[in-house]
Order: sequence, then C-alpha cells, then structure tokens
Amino acid sequence: MKTFFSQIIALLTFFAFPLIQYCILKFSTRHEGSPELWYLPAYGFRLVIRNLPSKKKLFDIKYHSFLRNVVPSNKGSSVSTYMDFELVKCDNFFLFPGTDQVLISFRLERDSQKNPIFIHTDKLGKELSRRPFQDFKELISDYMATIDNLFHFDVKISKRVQINTEDLEQMLFSIERYNEEQLFDVSETLYVG
Repeated sequence: MKTFFSQIIALLTFFAFPLIQYCILKFSTRHEGSPELWYLPAYGFRLVIRNLPSKKKLFDIKYHSFLRNVVPSNKGSSVSTYMDFELVKCDNFFLFPGTDQVLISFRLERDSQKNPIFIHTDKLGKELSRRPFQDFKELISDYMATIDNLFHFDVKISKRVQINTEDLEQMLFSIERYNEEQLFDVSETLYVG
C-alpha cells in the first residue's frame, strides 16, 4: 500500500510540475505583446505590438488589419452582415526586444467638406488607400505570436484590437489641436485564449 501511494505521489508530481511551470509562465507573460496606438506627427498613427521596453522575444507572428462595416439586419436577413475591407495581412518570423511590430499605419484627415477620412499609409506616411468614415464602423487588427521562454513552452498570445469611428474622430480632434507625439487608447482589446 505504501508503494502504491508513493507511485501516485510520484505520478502527480511528474504531471503537476510542468503544469505549475506553465501556469506561472502564462501569468508572468500576460502583459507581453500588448497593443499600443501612437501618433507621430511626421508619419501619422501606428498601431503596434509593443515590445520596445520588453526583454522577451516573440516569434511566429501573424497579423491582419481591416476596416469593418456592419450591414444591419433587414427584411431579407434576420442577422447583421460584416463587410470587411482588408488593409494588411502578414506573417513575420521574429520580434526582438527593443523593437515594436507595426500592425497598421494610417493618417486621419478631413476632405473638402470637412468630413473625416481614414488614410491607410506605409510606415513613412505615404498614402496607400483612403476611405471616408461613413464607409466603416471600426478598424480591427488581429494578431498572434509565440513568446520565447526558458522552459520552451509554446506560450501564445492572441489578441483583437478594435478602434471604432467615434474614437478615431476624437483622435482627429486631438491631433488637430495638439500636433505632437502622443499615445492614444484603443476602444477595446479582446484576449483569445
């Protein structure tokens, strides 16, 4: 009987130790790879996976940014329909400490009638495409990455960042008043897994 209990304890220890390591690692990395939205007057807005102050390496990075419009339910359809306008879809191998991964770069401006417009740009602010605010409801960026760690567990981060047009319009007001480098809050960050 004594041997039986010793084997049960050994078995539990064998499985519990890696589980405890994984839980500690998952808890200690919960803030890694957080999204941040920066405004740089020379280039515009940059939504990034923040890794500049971090000591962690991220790898196997996948991200996708798009504008989403919602077509409300109507007589022929009892559910709303999403219309997505893809902006960026990319895979990246590594993100080293001291660097950020840009998910999407954009500018916010007004057209000749003073209506706000979203301008998708490259990292240096060169225009790639533009859409008026009435064409979409929110900017969405999804991303996934794996955090490098000493225990070689695959600790993945998966997040969705949403910025609605009302918040984008507030950002436009802010940069029209104070055209200086600043950090903005995103509307919502959803954690997956």
